[in-house]
Amino acid sequence: LEEVVVELNSIKYEKKDGIARIIKDNPPQYGMTLEILLEMKKTLEDAANDEDISVIVISVGGEGFHLGAVVFGEVGNADWKLTPVEFREISQFAREIFRYIETLEKPVIGVAKAGAVGGGFENLHACDFVIASNDAKFSQPEVTLGLCTGWGGSQRLTRMVGWRKAKELLLTGIEIDGKEAERIGAITKSVPLNEVDSEVDRLCEQLKICAPVAWGYTKLAMNKVWETDHRTGLDFEVEAWGMVNSEREFNAEVFDDFLNGRQPKFKKRKKITSDWHK
Repeated sequence: LEEVVVELNSIKYEKKDGIARIIKDNPPQYGMTLEILLEMKKTLEDAANDEDISVIVISVGGEGFHLGAVVFGEVGNADWKLTPVEFREISQFAREIFRYIETLEKPVIGVAKAGAVGGGFENLHACDFVIASNDAKFSQPEVTLGLCTGWGGSQRLTRMVGWRKAKELLLTGIEIDGKEAERIGAITKSVPLNEVDSEVDRLCEQLKICAPVAWGYTKLAMNKVWETDHRTGLDFEVEAWGMVNSEREFNAEVFDDFLNGRQPKFKKRKKITSDWHK
């Protein structure tokens, strides 16, 4: 497939070999501006609806650090005196984008070579995988700034790392490195800085061999762990099982490939569900 590179105002968007790369490209701070949010929404929707794309990677240019919500300074006056309604609208808009990441039918990898803070870290919380360097720095410092998390941090981080550790991170604003973030489950894996790109490439190749319908329903079923009670989640899994198998991704030929050590090949598919991220 032909490589596609689109230079937007704040994001560089690349599509090649089944991988869509959304690169925050807004120096010098590389923060979560309004334009970053708008362009991220646009590129995510394009990647989600492109049947040639198997994996989505979200990263950042420069030194690879995901800064937080610069958008507040853009929307408000110079003194940042926003009304409660304005704060709420900003929170809601970003929340919907991050929810889309969490529920779209393809795996999303966040890459943080230098780390992330605040809203930039919350962006990564919504990704399916996060790869970082061992020395990357991560924090949710909102309480040290007179804020609370507004883009899902109090909910996703608590579910990922557990009650006590989340209290430490969210109520003190302390900073942790990549190794600690991996140990507690806040990210997927940390590696030496010079190995981050190769680790991301390795993960992309592993994901690309998987079945797209199975991906979508597995992500949706896993989200039920966070969204509903145990029994309802189990019931949904049964329904997902039926829907996945109705698409015939798994069949006698696939099983024969498995038994004989061959990697099955799966058809590319467009979206199979409609607006289930909402």
